[in-house]
Amino acid sequence: MKFILIVCFAACTSVYAQNTMRTITFEEYAKVKAIPLKSIEKHTYIREKGYTFDRPEGEAGLFTFNLNDGIERKIYLYTVSEGAAMNTIGNVAVFTALGKQVKLYIPNKLAPKEVWNQYLIDLKTGNKTVDGFAVCVAYMLSQLTTENSADSSAGEEKDPNDFCFPAEAFVNLADGSEKHFVDIRRGDMLTGIYSGKVINLVKHEGTFLLTRLLIRPHGQAWVSSKVRDGLIALEATDTHPLLTLTGRKKLNQLHVGDWVFVRDAVSGRFVTAEIAAIQKAARTVSEVYNLHTESGTYEVESIVALDKN
Repeated sequence: MKFILIVCFAACTSVYAQNTMRTITFEEYAKVKAIPLKSIEKHTYIREKGYTFDRPEGEAGLFTFNLNDGIERKIYLYTVSEGAAMNTIGNVAVFTALGKQVKLYIPNKLAPKEVWNQYLIDLKTGNKTVDGFAVCVAYMLSQLTTENSADSSAGEEKDPNDFCFPAEAFVNLADGSEKHFVDIRRGDMLTGIYSGKVINLVKHEGTFLLTRLLIRPHGQAWVSSKVRDGLIALEATDTHPLLTLTGRKKLNQLHVGDWVFVRDAVSGRFVTAEIAAIQKAARTVSEVYNLHTESGTYEVESIVALDKN
Protein backbone atom coordinates (compact mmCIF):
# COMPACT_ATOMS: atom_id res chain seq x y z
CA MET A 1 0.00 0.00 0.00
CA LYS A 2 1.06 3.61 -0.52
CA PHE A 3 0.16 6.53 1.68
CA ILE A 4 0.29 10.25 0.85
CA LEU A 5 0.09 12.96 3.53
CA ILE A 6 -2.85 15.25 2.88
CA VAL A 7 -5.19 17.71 4.49
CA CYS A 8 -8.85 16.79 4.15
CA PHE A 9 -12.42 17.57 5.03
CA ALA A 10 -14.32 14.64 6.63
CA ALA A 11 -13.53 11.46 4.69
CA CYS A 12 -12.83 13.24 1.40
CA THR A 13 -9.33 14.34 0.64
CA SER A 14 -6.96 16.74 -1.11
CA VAL A 15 -3.20 16.55 -1.26
CA TYR A 16 -1.32 18.59 1.31
CA ALA A 17 1.02 21.21 -0.11
CA GLN A 18 3.28 23.87 1.33
CA ASN A 19 1.49 26.52 -0.76
CA THR A 20 -1.33 28.62 0.69
CA MET A 21 -4.71 26.92 0.48
CA ARG A 22 -7.72 28.89 -0.70
CA THR A 23 -11.34 28.11 -1.36
CA ILE A 24 -12.94 27.64 -4.76
CA THR A 25 -16.29 28.92 -6.02
CA PHE A 26 -18.84 26.77 -7.80
CA GLU A 27 -18.15 28.62 -11.06
CA GLU A 28 -14.40 28.06 -10.74
CA TYR A 29 -15.03 24.40 -9.95
CA ALA A 30 -16.73 24.02 -13.33
CA LYS A 31 -13.94 25.98 -15.02
CA VAL A 32 -11.17 23.78 -13.62
CA LYS A 33 -13.05 20.60 -14.55
CA ALA A 34 -13.32 21.80 -18.14
CA ILE A 35 -9.58 22.39 -18.62
CA PRO A 36 -8.18 19.71 -20.97
CA LEU A 37 -5.16 17.81 -19.70
CA LYS A 38 -3.16 16.22 -22.50
CA SER A 39 -0.43 13.57 -22.44
CA ILE A 40 -0.89 12.99 -18.73
CA GLU A 41 1.07 9.75 -18.91
CA LYS A 42 4.14 11.81 -19.89
CA HIS A 43 3.69 15.05 -17.97
CA THR A 44 3.80 15.44 -14.21
CA TYR A 45 3.68 19.25 -14.45
CA ILE A 46 1.09 21.03 -16.61
CA ARG A 47 0.21 24.74 -16.87
CA GLU A 48 -3.12 25.62 -18.47
CA LYS A 49 -5.28 28.76 -18.35
CA GLY A 50 -3.58 30.19 -15.26
CA TYR A 51 -3.63 26.94 -13.29
CA THR A 52 -0.82 24.54 -12.44
CA PHE A 53 -1.40 20.78 -12.27
CA ASP A 54 1.43 18.98 -10.50
CA ARG A 55 1.85 15.35 -9.49
CA PRO A 56 4.83 13.55 -7.94
CA GLU A 57 6.86 11.06 -9.94
CA GLY A 58 6.22 7.35 -9.49
CA GLU A 59 3.61 5.63 -7.35
CA ALA A 60 2.77 8.67 -5.23
CA GLY A 61 0.99 10.29 -8.19
CA LEU A 62 -0.14 7.20 -10.09
CA PHE A 63 -2.50 4.39 -9.08
CA THR A 64 -2.76 1.31 -11.34
CA PHE A 65 -5.59 -1.25 -11.15
CA ASN A 66 -6.46 -4.58 -12.74
CA LEU A 67 -9.85 -5.68 -11.45
CA ASN A 68 -9.55 -9.29 -12.67
CA ASP A 69 -11.08 -8.44 -16.05
CA GLY A 70 -7.87 -7.86 -18.01
CA ILE A 71 -8.52 -4.12 -18.30
CA GLU A 72 -5.83 -1.80 -17.00
CA ARG A 73 -7.16 1.24 -15.20
CA LYS A 74 -5.05 4.16 -14.01
CA ILE A 75 -5.56 7.27 -11.91
CA TYR A 76 -3.18 10.22 -12.24
CA LEU A 77 -3.49 12.45 -9.15
CA TYR A 78 -2.59 16.15 -9.55
CA THR A 79 -2.48 19.00 -7.05
CA VAL A 80 -4.13 22.10 -8.54
CA SER A 81 -2.69 25.58 -7.83
CA GLU A 82 -3.64 28.99 -9.18
CA GLY A 83 -1.83 32.25 -9.86
CA ALA A 84 1.69 33.45 -9.16
CA ALA A 85 1.18 32.76 -5.45
CA MET A 86 0.50 29.10 -6.30
CA ASN A 87 -2.56 28.95 -4.04
CA THR A 88 -3.69 25.34 -3.71
CA ILE A 89 -7.38 24.90 -4.54
CA GLY A 90 -7.74 21.11 -4.55
CA ASN A 91 -6.84 18.13 -6.69
CA VAL A 92 -7.75 16.58 -9.99
CA ALA A 93 -7.83 12.81 -10.39
CA VAL A 94 -7.68 11.70 -14.03
CA PHE A 95 -9.07 8.19 -14.52
CA THR A 96 -8.18 6.32 -17.73
CA ALA A 97 -9.38 2.98 -19.11
CA LEU A 98 -9.98 1.58 -22.60
CA GLY A 99 -9.02 4.89 -24.18
CA LYS A 100 -11.56 6.84 -22.11
CA GLN A 101 -10.67 9.62 -19.68
CA VAL A 102 -12.74 10.94 -16.79
CA LYS A 103 -11.57 13.90 -14.69
CA LEU A 104 -12.71 14.33 -11.10
CA TYR A 105 -12.02 17.55 -9.22
CA ILE A 106 -11.50 16.88 -5.48
CA PRO A 107 -12.16 19.98 -3.34
CA ASN A 108 -10.06 21.04 -0.38
CA LYS A 109 -11.51 21.55 3.09
CA LEU A 110 -12.28 25.24 2.44
CA ALA A 111 -14.66 24.55 -0.45
CA PRO A 112 -18.32 25.54 0.07
CA LYS A 113 -21.10 23.01 0.48
CA GLU A 114 -22.37 23.43 -3.09
CA VAL A 115 -18.95 22.39 -4.42
CA TRP A 116 -18.87 19.31 -2.18
CA ASN A 117 -22.38 18.39 -3.30
CA GLN A 118 -21.34 18.66 -6.96
CA TYR A 119 -18.24 16.56 -6.22
CA LEU A 120 -20.48 13.74 -4.96
CA ILE A 121 -22.69 14.05 -8.04
CA ASP A 122 -19.60 13.85 -10.26
CA LEU A 123 -18.42 10.72 -8.42
CA LYS A 124 -21.74 8.99 -9.08
CA THR A 125 -21.86 10.20 -12.69
CA GLY A 126 -18.37 8.85 -13.32
CA ASN A 127 -19.53 5.49 -12.00
CA LYS A 128 -22.13 5.37 -14.80
CA THR A 129 -19.68 6.57 -17.45
CA VAL A 130 -16.84 4.04 -17.15
CA ASP A 131 -16.93 0.62 -15.49
CA GLY A 132 -14.62 0.51 -12.48
CA PHE A 133 -14.38 4.28 -12.04
CA ALA A 134 -16.04 4.52 -8.62
CA VAL A 135 -14.24 1.63 -6.93
CA CYS A 136 -10.82 2.75 -8.22
CA VAL A 137 -11.35 6.35 -7.10
CA ALA A 138 -12.66 5.14 -3.73
CA TYR A 139 -9.55 3.03 -3.21
CA MET A 140 -7.31 5.96 -4.15
CA LEU A 141 -9.09 8.17 -1.61
CA SER A 142 -8.78 5.48 1.06
CA GLN A 143 -5.01 5.40 0.65
CA LEU A 144 -4.50 9.09 1.37
CA THR A 145 -3.57 9.44 5.03
CA THR A 146 -4.71 12.63 6.69
CA GLU A 147 -3.71 15.04 9.40
CA ASN A 148 -7.20 15.98 10.47
CA SER A 149 -9.74 13.66 8.86
CA ALA A 150 -12.37 11.92 10.95
CA ASP A 151 -10.66 8.60 10.34
CA SER A 152 -7.17 9.74 11.25
CA SER A 153 -5.58 7.81 14.09
CA ALA A 154 -2.83 10.38 14.64
CA GLY A 155 -2.33 11.13 18.30
CA GLU A 156 -4.83 8.52 19.44
CA GLU A 157 -4.39 5.20 21.16
CA LYS A 158 -7.01 2.71 20.11
CA ASP A 159 -8.03 -0.65 21.49
CA PRO A 160 -7.21 -3.24 18.77
CA ASN A 161 -10.38 -5.10 19.76
CA ASP A 162 -12.37 -2.27 18.16
CA PHE A 163 -11.49 -3.36 14.62
CA CYS A 164 -12.96 -6.83 14.27
CA PHE A 165 -15.49 -9.22 12.76
CA PRO A 166 -17.39 -12.14 14.33
CA ALA A 167 -16.09 -15.70 13.96
CA GLU A 168 -18.84 -16.82 11.56
CA ALA A 169 -18.48 -13.97 9.05
CA PHE A 170 -17.42 -15.21 5.60
CA VAL A 171 -14.21 -14.04 3.91
CA ASN A 172 -13.77 -14.40 0.13
CA LEU A 173 -10.73 -16.35 -1.11
CA ALA A 174 -8.95 -15.81 -4.43
CA ASP A 175 -9.88 -19.31 -5.66
CA GLY A 176 -13.57 -18.43 -5.52
CA SER A 177 -14.28 -20.20 -2.24
CA GLU A 178 -14.98 -18.65 1.14
CA LYS A 179 -14.11 -19.34 4.75
CA HIS A 180 -15.41 -18.29 8.13
CA PHE A 181 -13.09 -15.84 9.88
CA VAL A 182 -12.32 -18.46 12.50
CA ASP A 183 -10.97 -20.79 9.78
CA ILE A 184 -8.72 -18.27 8.01
CA ARG A 185 -5.00 -19.07 8.20
CA ARG A 186 -1.79 -17.18 7.53
CA GLY A 187 -0.89 -17.45 3.85
CA ASP A 188 -4.49 -17.76 2.60
CA MET A 189 -4.86 -15.77 -0.63
CA LEU A 190 -7.79 -13.35 -0.43
CA THR A 191 -9.65 -11.25 -2.96
CA GLY A 192 -9.96 -7.49 -2.65
CA ILE A 193 -9.14 -4.46 -4.76
CA TYR A 194 -5.82 -6.26 -5.06
CA SER A 195 -5.45 -9.95 -4.18
CA GLY A 196 -3.06 -10.66 -1.34
CA LYS A 197 -2.09 -13.16 1.32
CA VAL A 198 -3.09 -13.10 4.96
CA ILE A 199 -0.12 -11.95 7.03
CA ASN A 200 -1.74 -12.55 10.38
CA LEU A 201 -5.10 -13.43 11.96
CA VAL A 202 -5.69 -11.95 15.41
CA LYS A 203 -8.30 -13.35 17.79
CA HIS A 204 -9.72 -11.34 20.70
CA GLU A 205 -11.81 -12.75 23.55
CA GLY A 206 -14.16 -10.77 25.77
CA THR A 207 -17.53 -9.08 25.32
CA PHE A 208 -18.02 -7.22 22.04
CA LEU A 209 -20.99 -5.28 20.68
CA LEU A 210 -21.56 -5.62 16.94
CA THR A 211 -23.10 -3.12 14.56
CA ARG A 212 -25.18 -4.66 11.76
CA LEU A 213 -25.39 -3.04 8.33
CA LEU A 214 -28.14 -3.98 5.89
CA ILE A 215 -26.82 -3.27 2.41
CA ARG A 216 -28.74 -3.15 -0.88
CA PRO A 217 -26.67 -3.73 -4.07
CA HIS A 218 -27.48 -1.37 -6.94
CA GLY A 219 -28.95 -3.15 -9.93
CA GLN A 220 -29.08 -6.92 -10.11
CA ALA A 221 -26.19 -8.38 -8.10
CA TRP A 222 -26.09 -12.13 -7.60
CA VAL A 223 -23.88 -12.34 -4.55
CA SER A 224 -24.25 -16.03 -3.75
CA SER A 225 -26.45 -16.77 -0.74
CA LYS A 226 -25.53 -13.43 0.87
CA VAL A 227 -28.53 -11.59 -0.59
CA ARG A 228 -31.69 -12.03 1.51
CA ASP A 229 -34.76 -10.07 0.41
CA GLY A 230 -32.44 -7.92 -1.69
CA LEU A 231 -30.16 -7.11 1.25
CA ILE A 232 -26.74 -8.23 2.50
CA ALA A 233 -26.10 -8.23 6.26
CA LEU A 234 -22.64 -7.31 7.50
CA GLU A 235 -21.66 -7.26 11.18
CA ALA A 236 -18.52 -5.81 12.76
CA THR A 237 -17.33 -3.81 15.73
CA ASP A 238 -18.10 -0.12 15.48
CA THR A 239 -14.78 1.23 14.24
CA HIS A 240 -13.78 -1.24 11.55
CA PRO A 241 -13.15 0.57 8.23
CA LEU A 242 -14.95 -0.20 4.97
CA LEU A 243 -14.35 1.10 1.47
CA THR A 244 -17.02 3.69 0.62
CA LEU A 245 -17.66 5.93 -2.37
CA THR A 246 -15.66 8.72 -0.71
CA GLY A 247 -12.86 6.51 0.61
CA ARG A 248 -12.22 5.01 4.02
CA LYS A 249 -14.96 5.15 6.67
CA LYS A 250 -15.47 3.35 9.95
CA LEU A 251 -18.83 1.79 10.68
CA ASN A 252 -19.61 4.50 13.22
CA GLN A 253 -19.06 7.15 10.52
CA LEU A 254 -21.54 5.62 8.08
CA HIS A 255 -25.06 6.87 7.39
CA VAL A 256 -28.06 5.34 5.69
CA GLY A 257 -27.68 6.09 1.98
CA ASP A 258 -23.87 5.88 1.93
CA TRP A 259 -22.38 3.73 -0.83
CA VAL A 260 -20.07 0.77 -0.31
CA PHE A 261 -18.81 -1.89 -2.74
CA VAL A 262 -19.81 -5.52 -3.20
CA ARG A 263 -18.40 -8.17 -5.54
CA ASP A 264 -20.95 -9.68 -7.91
CA ALA A 265 -20.49 -13.46 -7.72
CA VAL A 266 -21.42 -14.05 -11.38
CA SER A 267 -19.55 -11.26 -13.19
CA GLY A 268 -16.77 -10.86 -10.61
CA ARG A 269 -17.19 -7.07 -10.90
CA PHE A 270 -17.34 -4.66 -8.01
CA VAL A 271 -20.76 -2.99 -7.94
CA THR A 272 -21.95 -0.16 -5.76
CA ALA A 273 -24.37 -0.85 -2.94
CA GLU A 274 -26.34 1.41 -0.61
CA ILE A 275 -26.63 1.16 3.15
CA ALA A 276 -30.34 0.63 3.80
CA ALA A 277 -30.23 0.34 7.60
CA ILE A 278 -27.76 0.55 10.48
CA GLN A 279 -28.51 -1.44 13.64
CA LYS A 280 -26.35 -0.33 16.56
CA ALA A 281 -25.57 -2.91 19.27
CA ALA A 282 -27.29 -5.59 17.19
CA ARG A 283 -25.86 -8.40 19.30
CA THR A 284 -23.00 -9.34 21.63
CA VAL A 285 -20.31 -11.95 20.91
CA SER A 286 -17.51 -13.40 23.02
CA GLU A 287 -14.81 -13.47 20.34
CA VAL A 288 -13.89 -11.37 17.32
CA TYR A 289 -11.20 -11.59 14.63
CA ASN A 290 -9.08 -9.16 12.67
CA LEU A 291 -6.86 -9.64 9.61
CA HIS A 292 -3.57 -8.12 8.54
CA THR A 293 -3.18 -8.59 4.77
CA GLU A 294 -0.60 -7.90 2.08
CA SER A 295 -2.94 -5.76 0.02
CA GLY A 296 -4.78 -3.91 2.78
CA THR A 297 -8.19 -4.88 1.38
CA TYR A 298 -10.35 -7.99 1.56
CA GLU A 299 -14.00 -8.96 1.23
CA VAL A 300 -16.30 -9.91 4.10
CA GLU A 301 -19.73 -11.19 3.05
CA SER A 302 -18.57 -9.96 -0.40
CA ILE A 303 -18.35 -6.34 0.90
CA VAL A 304 -14.97 -4.62 0.47
CA ALA A 305 -13.32 -4.04 3.86
CA LEU A 306 -9.99 -2.42 4.70
CA ASP A 307 -7.21 -3.35 7.08
CA LYS A 308 -7.50 -1.24 10.22
CA ASN A 309 -4.18 0.56 9.55
